[in-house]
Amino acid sequence: AGEFAATRRGPPLKTTALSSLTKVCDVLGVSAQRRKNVRLTVCPQVTQHHVWRGALEEVLRDLRADMGALEPPSQAIRMAEQIASACASFLSETADAATSASPSWMRPTPYRRPSPSPPPAKTWQEVLDMFTDLGKSLATDERLAGHAQKVEAMKEGLYQIRDIIVERDIAFKEARHQDCLVQRNLSKNLGHSSRDLYTLLLFYLYGTVRDIEVHIGKCLSGKEGKNVTIHAVKFLVDGDELAVRSGIKQLSRALRVFSFVWEAANTDTGTSNDIVVKKGEGAKGVLKLQGHLWGLGVEEKTVTYRGDVFKVHQIKLP
Repeated sequence: AGEFAATRRGPPLKTTALSSLTKVCDVLGVSAQRRKNVRLTVCPQVTQHHVWRGALEEVLRDLRADMGALEPPSQAIRMAEQIASACASFLSETADAATSASPSWMRPTPYRRPSPSPPPAKTWQEVLDMFTDLGKSLATDERLAGHAQKVEAMKEGLYQIRDIIVERDIAFKEARHQDCLVQRNLSKNLGHSSRDLYTLLLFYLYGTVRDIEVHIGKCLSGKEGKNVTIHAVKFLVDGDELAVRSGIKQLSRALRVFSFVWEAANTDTGTSNDIVVKKGEGAKGVLKLQGHLWGLGVEEKTVTYRGDVFKVHQIKLP
C-alpha cells in the first residue's frame, strides 16, 4: 500500500512522513556511525535558546490558528484554547523586556525603601505543566491529532529543562548561563529519533514546525551504491497555480532536509572513525535530488525554486 510509480521508468514510491532524523536517515541509507555525526552536527545549531523558544511559540501559534477554524468547537477544544493562550502569554511575559528602558537588574532600588522579597523564579516546569494539560485536551479530538503529536514531542525537551529559569528579564550573565543550560541539556538528551529535535530542525531551517509528508523513491548507483538519487513527489487534487506553488514549497522543504542531513552525515566531527576524508566526492558519494509534482489539469513545465528544479507533470486519465 502507498506505492506508486512516478514515471514508467522511475523508482517505486512510498508515502513517507518525515517526522524525525531517524526517518530521514532511513531514506538516505545513512549508517549507524554516520548518524552520530548527524546528531553532533545538528544539535549545537538547533538547540540554541532562541530556536527553542521560537519553535515552542510556533507550535502554539499553529495550533491556535487551526483550533480557531474548527466548527463546532468541543468543550475540550475550548479548554485547549484557554491553555494555549495562557501558555503563549506566559512565554511572551517571560521574554526579553523590549518595552522597558532598562532591564530590572539595571534599575536602582529606591533610596531608603526596603526592597520586597523577589518572587520565586519561574522555570520551564510551568510550561511543561501547561503542555501536559494541553496534550490531554487535544487527545480527545481526532481533528487535531497532528497537533497533539507535536505537543507531545515538545514535552520531551521541556522535561529535560524543567528546572531551568525561563525568565529573560534578569542579569545578562545569568540569562546567558540559563541559555547555555538549555542548549546543553537539550543537546545531551534529545536522541536521534526525537521528534522534538526534528521539530527544532524544521524551525531552524524554515521557521515552521509542521512535519513534511511526501512520496519518496530512491535509486542507488556507483561503487557500493554510495550515490543516491532521491525522487520526492507530491500529488495534487486541485491543479490551480496556487496549489502548484504550495506543492513546490513543500517539496523544496523536503529536499532541503535531505540535503542538510546528508551533509551533516558526511561531515567529519573528529569523533568518527569510519569516515575517511579523501579528495573529490568518492569518499561520501553523491546525492541527487529531484522534485516532481503531479496533478489533474496542471500545465506541464519545469520550475526553479531556491536553486532546485521541479518538474510539474499532468495526470492524464484514459
